[in-house]
Amino acid sequence: MEVIRDFILVTVPGLMLALAVFYLLRQYLIREDAQSAQQLKLERMRLANPLRFQAYERMILLLERITPSQLIMRNIQASDDARKAQQKMVENIRQEFDHNLSQQLYISSNAWELIKNARERIISLVNASADELTSEASATDLAQIILHKEMEGEVSTVYKAMEYLKTEVREIF
Repeated sequence: MEVIRDFILVTVPGLMLALAVFYLLRQYLIREDAQSAQQLKLERMRLANPLRFQAYERMILLLERITPSQLIMRNIQASDDARKAQQKMVENIRQEFDHNLSQQLYISSNAWELIKNARERIISLVNASADELTSEASATDLAQIILHKEMEGEVSTVYKAMEYLKTEVREIF
């Protein structure tokens, strides 16, 4: 009987101590896992934020480069006819867009949709302006029509997309 009592007196405190150590060790490991996850998340953010910021910069640059006035300055030469200028401008828009396709990974879906809509709107503007001209029209004639439409506000989708991107960047960073 005394052996059982001694066994209980030794075992119960030992079990209680083991349970306390197990509980404390478990809490410590849970806290360490949470800290490791937080550190990993911060490290990912540290690496990803510059890429995201650069993507927004590139999207603003894309939109700037496909505005009608910029397209005209880069693509229209006085010696070209309207059809050739139209082709150059549409090709330039497509190249600019294709060059920045991967940036959609870093921006929101809404921003990407606005950018795609702006691109399509500018291509549509260039094509519609070219359709208004005769086959003998010069690149300068095409430029005048496009600039006139731009001043009338027909390309506001580009500016809306730019403002949306700027707002999104301000919220994120």
